[in-house]
Parts: sequence; structure tokens; C-alpha cells
Amino acid sequence: MKLLAIDTSTEMASIALLTGKELLCEEQSNPKTHAQFILPMIDKLMVHAGLQMNQLDGIVFGRGPGSFTGLRIACSIAKGLAYAHDLGLIPVSNLAAIAWSARQQMQESNLPVLTVLDARMHEMYWAYFAKDQWVAEERVNPVHEINILEEQSVILAGVGVDLYWEDFTSNTKSLVNEQLLINPSAAAMIQLAQFSALQPVSATSAQPIYIRNKVT
Repeated sequence: MKLLAIDTSTEMASIALLTGKELLCEEQSNPKTHAQFILPMIDKLMVHAGLQMNQLDGIVFGRGPGSFTGLRIACSIAKGLAYAHDLGLIPVSNLAAIAWSARQQMQESNLPVLTVLDARMHEMYWAYFAKDQWVAEERVNPVHEINILEEQSVILAGVGVDLYWEDFTSNTKSLVNEQLLINPSAAAMIQLAQFSALQPVSATSAQPIYIRNKVT
């Protein structure tokens, strides 16, 4: 299978291309230039792989949550390419992608993963992924309201933990066995899409998932 993945939900934009033989990746970390550099990054990977857009089986994109502007960039580019080349789109949760990367880093651990993303204003997007679970309720709350109902140790992974660690409740902090700074990545999204056999949607129906109404 040949898949292209796009994510611009955080300050780290990433592109990944699954050629059928290898997984190619490209990243850049200036959020103000995501819209400017995404298409050249895609072109670079496609040329390197010797592929044309019409040879792809689909396009994966980070559907959220994350920066509203970043989500719109990834979704718009993915939809434009899908329209132009008659390709299906595979939306992937950014929080699930973080959980996937955390599991790859901690392969010997069976602990659940609490994934978080900075939502600004002392709030975080978050989800709790039990072992072998890749779908979970996604929420946004003030950090001190993030509550783990299961009294079990967790891996805490994502973006913004360093900024808001002191805002977590003492109970939540006591359950954290490991902290991992992980951005959502296009490579993880491709792997998760394949592993979970996620089904493509049409370019007309694909939309970002913002979780909350206030623009970030």
C-alpha cells in the first residue's frame, strides 16, 4: 500500500510517505510557515520515492485535536490533493497517534497511555488509551480537571506536559510512571491507519475535529 500522511497540528509539521517498501519522513518546526512549506515537503518525498500522486492508495491526515489553524492547513491540503487525484482520505486522531508513538517507545510496558496536547489557556486536549486500545473519548479541560478514574499507573505522553506539570492534581501526578514528550507525527498516523485498518472517507466529508469552539 502507498500512503501519504500530513500533520500540521502543532509547532512540528510532518509529512510521511509509505512507498510499499519503506516509510519516508520529513519534518519542520516553524508553525508560521507550515502552509508555505507543506507542498514542497510533499514534492520532495514524492520525487525521492519516484512516485506520482495518482499512484497513491490514499492520503492520511491529522484530523485533530490541535491548533485550529494547523488543522485547517492539513485538512485543506489533503482535501485538495484528494480532489485533484481522486483519492480517499483517512482522518487519524492526533491523540491516538501520540499513544501509538508512546507504545513504540515503551514496547515492554503494558501500561495505559494518557495522551495530552497543549490547548492553551491552561487547558489540554487529552484522552486515556487502555492497553491495545486506539479509540478513546477525546476531551478538553483545564489541566487540574484531568482525572484518571482507574487507579493505575500510566504513561503520560504528548505536548505541553513540561508547561503544565504543576497544574496536574497530586493524584494524577502520583499515577504517572513515565513522561514522554511526543508530537503527533505523520509517520505514526500512517502506521496507526494501517494497523487499525481505518477506512477512507470522501474528500467532501473529511473535516477537522476541533473538540472546542474557541479558536487557537
